[in-house]
Amino acid sequence: MAVYNSKYRELKFYVDGELHAFDGGSFSTTDAKVIAVLDKMNDAKRVDKPEPQPQPEEVAPKPKRAPARKTSGK
Repeated sequence: MAVYNSKYRELKFYVDGELHAFDGGSFSTTDAKVIAVLDKMNDAKRVDKPEPQPQPEEVAPKPKRAPARKTSGK
């Protein structure tokens, strides 16, 4: 869920012809289209942390072992 704050208590905006409004300077939604519009607005600031995208794990290379020493034939 995305949560936005605005300095305007009743900021209103349209998404696909549908009116949306902040209530008391706060607005929350799960709709991707509404989130895209709010991210572009200068008067709305997202206050929650967006969910991080999973990063592919990096596999560290195994350290190479030194070759085994041969014993002398003495």
